[in-house]
Amino acid sequence: MKIGEFIKAVNTTKDTVRHYEDLKLIQPSWKGSVKDYKDKDINDFMAIKEMKDMGLNLKDIQVIFEVKRNFGCGSPSLLSNIKQKLHHQLYALQEEEKEIKKKKLNLQETLKELDQLI
Repeated sequence: MKIGEFIKAVNTTKDTVRHYEDLKLIQPSWKGSVKDYKDKDINDFMAIKEMKDMGLNLKDIQVIFEVKRNFGCGSPSLLSNIKQKLHHQLYALQEEEKEIKKKKLNLQETLKELDQLI
């Protein structure tokens, strides 16, 4: 399929597709002088979106895709790499959650103090 069809299939923009191509995350084949996007490219795009939704950045996703290309989808190396990245993201979110809870408690305390003044 051509880029227009691909963009509709994955609900994105041409700029996003080009950026992912520059990062070697999506690698369409060529049909003559035209890029030809396959189901594999749709699957890769959806995997990128899913990983981004989990909080992984594009550099982490690049590493995961590189391991996938070198060792295959079900390789222990790929799965270990993904697991490590997700553990790191979980830890970062837990730390962020602690900070938000502290801020929330401080805000609640300030509001209590203000209520006593009014």
